[in-house]
Amino acid sequence: MKKNTLKASLLAIVASTALITSAVYAENGQDEAQHHMKSERLAHHGGMGQMFKGLDLTDEQKSEIKLLMKKQKSAMKANHPSKEERQAKKAEFLNLITADNFDETKAQKLMQVRQDKIKYKKLEGMKVQHKVYKLLTPKQQEQFKDNFEKGHSRKGERKAGH
Repeated sequence: MKKNTLKASLLAIVASTALITSAVYAENGQDEAQHHMKSERLAHHGGMGQMFKGLDLTDEQKSEIKLLMKKQKSAMKANHPSKEERQAKKAEFLNLITADNFDETKAQKLMQVRQDKIKYKKLEGMKVQHKVYKLLTPKQQEQFKDNFEKGHSRKGERKAGH
């Protein structure tokens, strides 16, 4: 009987340690899966470059696009949480995981906040893409649409093979 209790206790400790570790690393953005997602986002920016391929942008269009991207980057940096805020969020996750009783409502609220931030970032990115699209001539817009379709069809192929 003591042997089973000891095994169960060790299993619980190992499982909770694994959960805590993944939560802490994920919050830092250092989890391997999160790192992979970050790489995909960076590749997506390269993908944006691919969408501009063959558009023959004027110097004025290029400078306006750079300005839009710079403003977007500044806005995102301004909304980025401080180190203290990130540490507080990490502590909140840790407290939730290590509490005597799991508070599902609190966990759902934490996850909703995270999802809302992701939605906000994606929405802001789409707004910038729309502004960039509006800078293009009708001919460039058609080429952009073609490039966009090609990029998304390749992305689907990559994910299927992943």
